[in-house]
Amino acid sequence: MFPEKSVVDEIRKARPKKILLQLPEGLKTNALEMADTIEKNTGASVLISCDPCFGACDIRDSEAERLGCDLVLHVGHSDFGLRTKVPVMYEEYRIEYDAVGLLKNNLEKLKPYKNISLVTTLQFVHLLDGAKKLLEKNDKKVLIGKPQRAKHSGQVLGCDFSAAESVDEMADVHIFFGSGFFHPLGLASKTKKPVLFLDFEKNQLTELAKEREKQERIKAMRIAEARDFIHFGILVSVKPGQLNIKLAENLKKKLEQKGKKAWILVMDEITPDKIIGMHIDCLINTACPRLYEDTERLEKPLLNAEDADNL
Repeated sequence: MFPEKSVVDEIRKARPKKILLQLPEGLKTNALEMADTIEKNTGASVLISCDPCFGACDIRDSEAERLGCDLVLHVGHSDFGLRTKVPVMYEEYRIEYDAVGLLKNNLEKLKPYKNISLVTTLQFVHLLDGAKKLLEKNDKKVLIGKPQRAKHSGQVLGCDFSAAESVDEMADVHIFFGSGFFHPLGLASKTKKPVLFLDFEKNQLTELAKEREKQERIKAMRIAEARDFIHFGILVSVKPGQLNIKLAENLKKKLEQKGKKAWILVMDEITPDKIIGMHIDCLINTACPRLYEDTERLEKPLLNAEDADNL
């Protein structure tokens, strides 16, 4: 059943009259079915948010308030503590996969490592225990760190790799479980130790040393290029979990002290069409740190906030 019966029961207990349903792109094929199920079983009316949803940093509580909703049902992400104008209920969607089987097929590649850190995203966090037991049976010490913003041990977000960082000194290697390069590449940029990617789409274990080196080279080149730029746009997102206006204001002062010109550019979703016609040489990001990987889409050089200290 989608949503789970437990979620329907929780909605009944909350007794909302109108719900704003928010789902990530990959789950929107279930949106109509989910809305029907909720309305049929709770008596509440359901409105479906069709805007892109980038995570628990992107709660549409302001829209919910304007629409007269008394609950936001946010699917696919876990709560990391945002204060909202309308109560939010989280459905932590899970996906099943034989991670233990894939890991077992790749035990030979793990021979050089004794202390192994395991991390994954919310959808697969329930698979970590089985992987831990397999590795311990093979004389490995398994580390599953506690994150700062994410909810579950071993869980990483695009903006929070502290589950791995908290055990980095003790680990010989980090293994990311899941699909897509978005999170494992982010992990590789935040940790000192080797990163292996247990790829559920390709059914293989991949070492990310070359990708990490490539990222570091690209970052160094972008910073070196930006030192000659004069006109900087500082990107600020008004998404509740990404808003960082104080950081943007401090960056503006620092850049101006270095003889640069800087403007703070405010938007919800950051897209290139919103800055067409502006004479900006380089963008500095204070929103989601993973926007850094979207330089080509933004059509201008892009730095993260911490890079500005090296200009």
